[in-house]
Amino acid sequence: MFARKPANLARPAATRRLRPEPVPRGLLVRTFVFGVAAILGAAWALLRHYSLTPAPMIVPVLPRTAPTYDADAGEIPVPEWFESPHKAP
Repeated sequence: MFARKPANLARPAATRRLRPEPVPRGLLVRTFVFGVAAILGAAWALLRHYSLTPAPMIVPVLPRTAPTYDADAGEIPVPEWFESPHKAP
C-alpha cells in the first residue's frame, strides 16, 4: 500500500513540459512569405523614393504686389489704419 512509485512515470511528463509545442508548418510558411513581402515592399519604396525626381516647388515672386479687391463682387478694401506701418518702397 505504501509502495514507492517508479520514477519512470514522472519523467516523461516533465520532459513534455520543457519541450515547446510544435508550430504548424502552414503558420511558419505564411509568416515567412509575409516577411519576404514586407522586405521586398520596403526595398521597392526606398528605390522609388531615391530614384524619383520631385516636381519643382512653386516659389512666390518677390516683391509681392498688394492684394487687390473687386468692388463689383461686393469686396471692400482694407482700411488704411489696418495696413502695416512697414510699407515696401
